[in-house]
Amino acid sequence: MAASGSNPVILYDIKSALEPAAWSPSTWKVRFVLNYKRIPYKTVWVSFPDIASTLSSLGLKPLGSDVSYTPYTLPVIADPTSAGPPIIVRDSTAIAEYLETTYPDPERSLFPGGTHALQALFSNYVSTRLTPPIGSLVVALIPAILDEAGSTYYNETRKARLGNSLAELRPKGAELEAAWSEAKKEFDVLDSLLRSNQVESGGVGGDLVLGNQFSYADFVLVSNFVFLSKLQSDEDGNPWERIRAWNDGRWDRMWKRCEELMQVK
Repeated sequence: MAASGSNPVILYDIKSALEPAAWSPSTWKVRFVLNYKRIPYKTVWVSFPDIASTLSSLGLKPLGSDVSYTPYTLPVIADPTSAGPPIIVRDSTAIAEYLETTYPDPERSLFPGGTHALQALFSNYVSTRLTPPIGSLVVALIPAILDEAGSTYYNETRKARLGNSLAELRPKGAELEAAWSEAKKEFDVLDSLLRSNQVESGGVGGDLVLGNQFSYADFVLVSNFVFLSKLQSDEDGNPWERIRAWNDGRWDRMWKRCEELMQVK
């Protein structure tokens, strides 16, 4: 454990035009972990077109050669060592596991005993069932919150990858509401699964994935809520304001439990 107030972990995050600038769900997962485990850190903001050169300067290789895939992505952390260069770690889950091992704290464990595999399943559900339908509804809203260079880059690269502008791909009118209805079905499934926590606690349950105990799974989900809270559409408003009212306010309660961990440093 080498990070300190004077020599913190560096979190590389995607720049935006917001204040504070944090918006990316992938990097919010790591920020939640750092805040929860009380690890000293500071954020270095990187505009989209500068991500590749920044990570290359850290000695990182591209992730792949497929033109449809982004070869350099954030988050990345640089963890200082007592002697020598910092340890560079990429990918949200890999970073979380690294920080759990390197900065152990039994009272603030990300993966309480016996839950690692179950949390991996939960994360997979979020990424394969929740994120895709929501992503199709909000991806066109992202350029509006980015810095100028990042917005131009994001629009151009996504159009080249998808074949149409993001605005053209977003559903409208009745199709938009139908898409929201389909997205809600996945939240309904997740809500029904989380209700099983009530069986273990006399019908009361808790607001977190493991009931009343924080875990990495909470940050995987709530990072998406933070991201959605930054977006705005002229047609259907703020995505998070819609979702927070679903399922008897479960997602809003989860947000409120995690709110103390939303500092941006």
